[in-house]
Order: sequence, then structure tokens, then C-alpha cells
Amino acid sequence: MSAALQSSGVPVIAPARSAALDDAVSAIRQGIPVLLMDATDRKDEGYVVLAAELATARSIGWMVRYTSGLICAPMPDGRADELDLPSMVYANKNPRETAFTVAVDAAEGVTTGISATDRAHTLRVLAKSDSRPSDLTRPGHVIPLRARPGGVVERPGHTEAAVDLCTIAGLPAVAAVAAIVGGGDSSSHTMASRQEVRRLGAQFDLPVLDIAELITHRLHHGDGFLPRVSRREEARLSTAYGDLISINFLDNLTGVEHTALLGTAAPGPTPLVSIHGPCASAGLVHSDTCACREEFDSGLRRIASAGGVAIRIAQKNSPALSAHSWRREDEAAGAAILAELGLTSIRLLPGPCDPDVLAVSGIDASDDVGP
Repeated sequence: MSAALQSSGVPVIAPARSAALDDAVSAIRQGIPVLLMDATDRKDEGYVVLAAELATARSIGWMVRYTSGLICAPMPDGRADELDLPSMVYANKNPRETAFTVAVDAAEGVTTGISATDRAHTLRVLAKSDSRPSDLTRPGHVIPLRARPGGVVERPGHTEAAVDLCTIAGLPAVAAVAAIVGGGDSSSHTMASRQEVRRLGAQFDLPVLDIAELITHRLHHGDGFLPRVSRREEARLSTAYGDLISINFLDNLTGVEHTALLGTAAPGPTPLVSIHGPCASAGLVHSDTCACREEFDSGLRRIASAGGVAIRIAQKNSPALSAHSWRREDEAAGAAILAELGLTSIRLLPGPCDPDVLAVSGIDASDDVGP
């Protein structure tokens, strides 16, 4: 953190994250099932998720009892390549684009492959870092799934959510998932409703997590290995408004670099903050032709004199015509930068960023419309 911001006395704290996610991550680490709600276009479907590394005959037996019994094993695309797991079909026509691979059993240590004991063993083999294609037979009774590289941010499905949960928990990124059926057992002819999933969670004291909460976490806090943003180069920058400290932040989600411009004056307890997106006609600190010039320059002028931070959020593959588009991940990147700088209470200057989104990262943002 720069001396200017350190002098404000604002404490550096870890960004906030939901209690539901903390409970789910804790359960995953202990080999306890998590009930995952997928409320995108799937009518509130629920899934049981386990870490494959920690699968046991008991946990898989429970999973079979309260789900459809069809157990899949989500994993990163690269891991599926290492295990030589090709797609189940040449042309995937699944309406949800679920990336099924050929089904497998462990090559050793199983009998028929279908029992809870056998499937738990196969899942553990899939999760072992030193497993090789020869450690599996094809076809089998566990269906691996290929997760998208961007996780739930790229595709908000149970495949990606299960891999993200294992990753955040610090475990091998291979999971076991199965869809929860209605009526409380596998004899039901319908999928479980949201209420039934929550009742199941209450019955067995299991955490229930909505994929939307996991998406929010990934947008603000990263994937468990890397934070959302990482600090890079820092330099002193002379501008028409005075000297500023320029800090580049690598966005570990999008791969682009954002820039924070810090005023050298010691800010008050609630520093001024300005957050803007890219502009095809704007330089780093001013724009000559764009309508956003007055808004950003006015904020930068105040920050240079009174202290605070101005942030330029870059966008990946952003064409000039859509330079002023503003997305949820852009706001989350700004929040991650503020959290990394240790700011927890700010005055947000006019711009596209929503104070409610900043609040997700534990940042109290009040609007500032001063001169």
C-alpha cells in the first residue's frame, strides 16, 4: 500500500465472503456432502457435491440414496486430457452443453464397478494427481465431465461449480455430483424442488449453496489459488493535476491489467474513489473528445488534491464501439482492487460503478457529489 493510503489509518482486511460459501467450503474439505442449487435455466435443480479425493463408500451410498444415482465426476478440461477422456459423443447436442466424457471404472480395486465402494474408489483414482489413463477402464460406471476453464463465471452450471468448490477448498479439482430427486429418495419420478433440497439439508445438517453465491465469490475473490487481482508495477506519474502514484493490477480472471491512480495527499477516513471503464478516445488520465471526460477528469482533479484512488478498469477484447459497456465483472474488479488497497469505507464519485456491488467485498461506499 502507498504511504498516502497507509496514512489514512484505514485497516487492511480480507474481503468479505458469504457464510453459506464458508460452510460449503468447510464441508467439502471434510468430505461432507454439499447441496448445490442451480437456479439458472434449470428450474431450481439441486445437486449433491462431494470432493472426489475424499469419497467413501458411505458418502457415495448416501448420495445414491438421495439422488438419481447417476454419479458424474466434474474436472478441469486439462485433467480430462491427461487421463485421455474423450467426449462421450462426437457432436454434443445436450441442450445445456454438459460435457460428458466416456464413462470409466478404476482398472484395479473394483469388482463390478457399480457398488458405492467401487464408485468411491474410482472417484479417488480420478482425483489422484499421479493417476494415468492406464489406471482406468472404459466404459464404466462413473461419468467424468469437462468443466470450462473460467468456472462458474464462464458457465454457471453444476459441473463448473463443483470444480470451483474443490479448488477454493484447496483440494484436487475433481468432484462427484448427482442430481437430487424429489420425495427424498431415488424412487421419485421428479426432480427435487428448492424447498425439498433445503429440507434435505436441514434433515442431515448439510450446507445448501446457491451457484449465484459462488459466482459472486469468484468475481470478487478469485479461484482459491489466485486472488481476483494481483499488484504489479508501481510508479510515480506527473499529470496536469499533480503527482499521482500509478499501480497496475493483473486481473487473474480476465488476464487484463487495470490501473489505479492514487493521490499523494493523505486522504481522510473515507477516501474519494472514482471507478471507470475503458474509453477508446481517452488517455490514462484524461479524454479530449468523449463525454466521459468531464466526469473522470473532475474526479481525478479532486483525488490529486484531496487524496483517494481513481481506477481505470480494462476489458478483455473490448471493441471501441462498446468501450462504455459496464459489466458485473468490471465492478467486481474495482471492488477487488479497493479491497487489496485496504479500503473499507469510501466516498464514491460519479461513474458507472454500483455501490451495492462494492458492498459485496466489504466496502462501505457512499455517493459523493461534492464539487
